[in-house]
Amino acid sequence: MAAYEWKENNACAATYKVLEGDKFLDQFEDADIPFAKASSVKLKTLRYYPKTTTNPQIIEVLSIEIARKFVTYVVKIFTVSKQNTEKSSAAIISEIAKVFADGSKTIKDLAEIVDANIKFPDEA
Repeated sequence: MAAYEWKENNACAATYKVLEGDKFLDQFEDADIPFAKASSVKLKTLRYYPKTTTNPQIIEVLSIEIARKFVTYVVKIFTVSKQNTEKSSAAIISEIAKVFADGSKTIKDLAEIVDANIKFPDEA
């Protein structure tokens, strides 16, 4: 399987905008992390990721919470169709939460999950 490509498609743009936007999750500033460089940014460097604990339960709770908010914003702002109909919203949130919980994952890894599970208006 080919490596997922970070590009200006709906999934990557939505992932970037929801993470960056002041009215959304506000995890970083676009001046600090421009779109072109965002793909390699590790999730543990974002604001939600705890810097004072490595407790896996705390990281899991925070990850589920941010995943819920993330999916809500992506669906509300960028899509008409909610998701891949083969998976429930809970399953998609859980999958995204696992990415948020793994600090070594990147913004591109998150966009790949979005692309696989969320249907955008211009996609059949």
